[in-house]
Amino acid sequence: MVIVIDPQIAGISGDMLLSSLVNLGADKNKIIEGIAKSQKFLPGSTIKKIDFQKIQKRGIESTELILEIDEDVSARKGIEIKKAILDSVDELSLSIKAKIFAESCIDTLISSESKIHGVSEDTVHFHEASSIDTLVDIVGITIALDNLKFFEE
Repeated sequence: MVIVIDPQIAGISGDMLLSSLVNLGADKNKIIEGIAKSQKFLPGSTIKKIDFQKIQKRGIESTELILEIDEDVSARKGIEIKKAILDSVDELSLSIKAKIFAESCIDTLISSESKIHGVSEDTVHFHEASSIDTLVDIVGITIALDNLKFFEE
């Protein structure tokens, strides 16, 4: 399977990409179950509601992620988020290539934050990215791509 994503003009959020993969046929129940299992790896964060729904905007049908969370944490180290993501993909028994993909995603985010703030990668602190939303995006997209057999080719 080849997927071309070109967010150069308008960008793309993790929620948008995940919803698009569900719209392509990824098993939404498998994604929801996997994300629900993953929340235990980020203490202080709780997913109150997660679902996907079909919507129509300007005459175009698409899928939207519905996510309601509670968080008692305003900042986390990048390595904490990385550990939560890696623990999640290990527990979910995803393919080796899927695990490598998830690790690459969080490593890219940590590296970017490190460069922007001029600190070493092991001392990077996330603020907005410390949210469980980051885990939802990376783990959810990884589950979806694995489910679509994207990593098999």
